[in-house]
Amino acid sequence: MNNPVVKIIDGIAWLLQLGGVIALAFMALTVTYDALMRYLFAAPTSWSLEVNSFLIVYLGLMTAADVERRGEHIGITLLPDALGPRRQIALRVVIGLVGAAFCAILTWRGYLMTHDAFQYGERVSSAFGTPYWIAYSMLPVGFCMLGLQFVLNMFRRPRKKDEAAQQL
Repeated sequence: MNNPVVKIIDGIAWLLQLGGVIALAFMALTVTYDALMRYLFAAPTSWSLEVNSFLIVYLGLMTAADVERRGEHIGITLLPDALGPRRQIALRVVIGLVGAAFCAILTWRGYLMTHDAFQYGERVSSAFGTPYWIAYSMLPVGFCMLGLQFVLNMFRRPRKKDEAAQQL
């Protein structure tokens, strides 16, 4: 699809995935640093656990859209492989609609959680004291992007297994 809106959505998904790569590298460094400080110098960090807890949420939510865009979520293909081409298209539409509806509900609920946390000034009870709205904001953003990808994937031609293997 060469639609500019599709390219923008795919580009945002790719940027969120790139953020996930950076977050994962940062997590590896900070966990290693914290372990070294804890066991070699008996001086653990006060911030590593909190920061890495938020980053693990980022990895799960914000990168899901790009994984869905590339069709790399874990899936069972027994049913689609047994169906004819027309029924595969119908199944893809049903999956897209159910996935988008689920994501729409979680986007809305995530927005409400983020709004409330921001409005009431909720913070993590730690020395770092990160505002909860920062972590909660990953819910509506991540699920909105994932829902958009479900909708877009209804109209994309599914990649064959050989094409997917060649891109590795």
